[in-house]
Amino acid sequence: MFSKEPRILLIEPDQATRTEISDFLTEKNFEVICSLEPDNVLFDEALKTDPVGLILVSDQFDRDFLSESSLVLGAPKKLPQQVPAVIMTEIVSGKSSLELVVHNWFHTIKKPCDSDILYSVTCAAINQFKHIRALLNEIETRSSAIGLITSGTFEFQSVEEARNLTTMLSLACPGADGIVIGLNELLQNAVEHGNLEIGYDLKTELLETGRLYDEIQNRIKLEPFDSRFVRVSYQRTDDEIIFVIEDEGKGFNWRKYLTIDDERIRSSHGRGIAMAKMMAFTELTYNDIGNRVTARIAL
Repeated sequence: MFSKEPRILLIEPDQATRTEISDFLTEKNFEVICSLEPDNVLFDEALKTDPVGLILVSDQFDRDFLSESSLVLGAPKKLPQQVPAVIMTEIVSGKSSLELVVHNWFHTIKKPCDSDILYSVTCAAINQFKHIRALLNEIETRSSAIGLITSGTFEFQSVEEARNLTTMLSLACPGADGIVIGLNELLQNAVEHGNLEIGYDLKTELLETGRLYDEIQNRIKLEPFDSRFVRVSYQRTDDEIIFVIEDEGKGFNWRKYLTIDDERIRSSHGRGIAMAKMMAFTELTYNDIGNRVTARIAL
């Protein structure tokens, strides 16, 4: 585990823009490393204990050099999976081409960067990095015989039980360090938003006031929440792994959470489903009301 706040790698060829962004983030108490040679930073042995937790990359960065770095899909050297990448672009409409090729795309922000959006995106990405690192640390320190099982059904109620089950089931999958990220989001959502009926706006308020944990602990003891369970089925075939996760809540409008928009990137939450869809699963489908999700991993 790291001992300090994760660092930010800023890849911006324009010196004035680079200085402006670096100074702003430094004032917000982030440590910023500016470099046009990303692999020299990302694979620096000296940074292993205090690693890069976010990559801010301009899509004006030299394409030939970019194609030779670990930032792009298919590169010989693999970018550490847990490091999110935020693309900065001057494209007014449409997508930056980097969104399609960069590893671990988290969000795209328009240049010149709005300071509020830049700060919100940075905080959200760093928080995700720290959350993922904690999950990966559990994967590294645990072992499981679940890989010998081809099917199973599990029930749980609490966020803590969801996390433990996440670790165990992820170890049954190839590439556990990627699956654990998406699976944890789905199981945690089933508890918080499903069975405990903590909606998006309420969770925002609880996070801002530091009361989310207490609210979860209180609700799980009250009717009708105390009798609700999340059920997870796991099945492995020769071709795929299938998770079916079902809660006993009223469902939600899952369609709007399959992508990340500018409104929710400013929020402290609300990106988990989109990230799970992008990073962990081959296919992610919900039933109509949204209280059952099927996640598939092609083998």
